[in-house]
Amino acid sequence: MSQPVAVPEQGSADPPLKPASQTRRVIVLLVPCGVAMVMGLDAALVLLGVPAPLSGERFSSAHGIIMTIGFLEALVSLESAVSLRRLWAYCAPAALAVGALLVLTPLPLQAGQLLMLVGCALLIVNYSVLWTRKHEPMVAVQVGGALAALGAVLLWTGGVSIPDLFAWLVTFLVLTIAAERVVISRFSPSVLTPAGARRYQRGIVVISALIVFACPLTTIWSGRVLPVFGLALIALTVVAAWGDGARSDLRVRARATVAGSDAASDADTASGSAITPSQRFTGVMVFISYMWLIVTGLLLVHPTLSGLHYDALLHAVFLGFVMTMVVAHVPTYLPFLLEIRFRFNPGFWGVAVLLNVGLVVRIVADLAGSETGRTLGGLANIAALLSLVAVAVWAAVVKGPEDPQAPAGDTRAISDTSPTKDSRA
Repeated sequence: MSQPVAVPEQGSADPPLKPASQTRRVIVLLVPCGVAMVMGLDAALVLLGVPAPLSGERFSSAHGIIMTIGFLEALVSLESAVSLRRLWAYCAPAALAVGALLVLTPLPLQAGQLLMLVGCALLIVNYSVLWTRKHEPMVAVQVGGALAALGAVLLWTGGVSIPDLFAWLVTFLVLTIAAERVVISRFSPSVLTPAGARRYQRGIVVISALIVFACPLTTIWSGRVLPVFGLALIALTVVAAWGDGARSDLRVRARATVAGSDAASDADTASGSAITPSQRFTGVMVFISYMWLIVTGLLLVHPTLSGLHYDALLHAVFLGFVMTMVVAHVPTYLPFLLEIRFRFNPGFWGVAVLLNVGLVVRIVADLAGSETGRTLGGLANIAALLSLVAVAVWAAVVKGPEDPQAPAGDTRAISDTSPTKDSRA
């Protein structure tokens, strides 16, 4: 499977970036994104009450914004820029990541907030350009998520507390991920009939619209609307899991495994799309993350935006759903961004186990009122995310003799909203 070839617009005065120059820009922008993640983890240490390399009031108060907007939204906007293959599109991830870092400096807080606002607005511009090219419904869903992110930063700039922005930040991340999974599923053997696929996509759009509508109401009537918001998240999870293409990979592999290892190998070939270790890993992690989103919805039935219950709610969605989904897609996301060969290795399983076991310990401790368990689980989560960086570098650098032709990324992870053509070997 070859890398996509950019298709310039007719009459465009802004030709697509050459692959080499684009890769350099991605690498340059991954640095502030990575620094934002490390600063967010440093802030997590501060909030856990353990010694941290850096500390201060901004580290503790801005932890959620740094991880959500400065790290995750910057990565999302970087993907949109790679899909557009236009130099101006990279202003969005640059503004988001640099703005997040400015928040942690002695400079006026408004400097970082303003830059992050600019980055959020530019991401909407990126999506708008993608929409005009293909009128893809999933881009509309992502625009709804990006508007929620813009609203969150705008309210934060106006003095609204981070807990009151919970639904806004969740809306951004959940809608973005749900839309991406719909797109990626188109490259998997279908688990749905054509009519079922249309119902699946319509279901995602309708429930996403409900979530976007409920989002601002949670700031006004949190106690009444958050349970409805939680039920909408559960509904979205059920629909997303029902139509997710990862289900086909896991189902084919499970049936073949029952018949024996030789049959499993034959099934991988017969399924029409070889089920690689990376795809199996992604499939398992995707459904684990869906389970965490259901846990989030259940915790919202009796919402509390303070104390240990809030800590459990916060990390069920941001670590359980979002970061498990991030870990699931690193083996395909980074090769696509960097246009490099990538070798999946068992270290990814170790990261996933450490992240999810630590999260179970943390949430159980939160609900039981145990600060010690919360700290231990939190430290395991931090260790997992730091280990992810090491494992990703290992996968990019080390090439084993059994994988001499490792592909330069699985282009199933490329957004179908990209102005690219997917050429397949």
